[in-house]
Amino acid sequence: MSVRVRQTLLLAAPVIRIVPWVPVAAATVVSVLTLLPALTGAPAPASQIWGVRIAAVVLGAGASFALVDPMAPLSVTPTPRWLRQWLRVAVVLVPITAVWAGLYLAAAASLDSARLPSRDLTVEAAVCGLTGLAGAAVAARSGHSLTLAVAGPAAQGGLMVATLFLPAGFSAWPLPDSPQWERVHDWWLPMLPVLVVSLVLANRELWPWRRRKPALVDARDLVRAR
Repeated sequence: MSVRVRQTLLLAAPVIRIVPWVPVAAATVVSVLTLLPALTGAPAPASQIWGVRIAAVVLGAGASFALVDPMAPLSVTPTPRWLRQWLRVAVVLVPITAVWAGLYLAAAASLDSARLPSRDLTVEAAVCGLTGLAGAAVAARSGHSLTLAVAGPAAQGGLMVATLFLPAGFSAWPLPDSPQWERVHDWWLPMLPVLVVSLVLANRELWPWRRRKPALVDARDLVRAR
């Protein structure tokens, strides 16, 4: 077994304990409540589609709080920063993906599956969720306060504001019966590698001058991290 694999296995349990799960739990509850009217009311494809879209944004926002490590200035570990950060991404990405997939399946079960496109909606959800994670990962390079994680929802908000109010012919959020659906999703897919590259760059080791700079840690963040 390689050194990196052993380090990952040893770090997994502590990371799972220290990740802020309250935002993830709150995001899960909000996502379920958002989709509940569409699931319990009369079947309407628009309601289900907007429900799973909003769920992806909310879950990504909750997961973004896992990318900031308030204990980093006090921890002494031989593991590189990139490994610790990617482990945080994996630990939080698994449950939010499972929650979103469950909500999608519940929404699809209430409709004709052909009216709820799985591939395109999955791409939308991945972009919405990774936007929050990438925003928080970039902010985490500048400090260790949990308040920096708000950069994740802020990045998602910027994406929504920039695309939600475009004219109908240019909307990034069409419905499946729109003639723009296929053309719009040809643009959604290339955003995924852009966000993955952003995460790769943000999760790198800090520059030497950043590592030498004394870190100021909010004591309240340390208490919450425990």
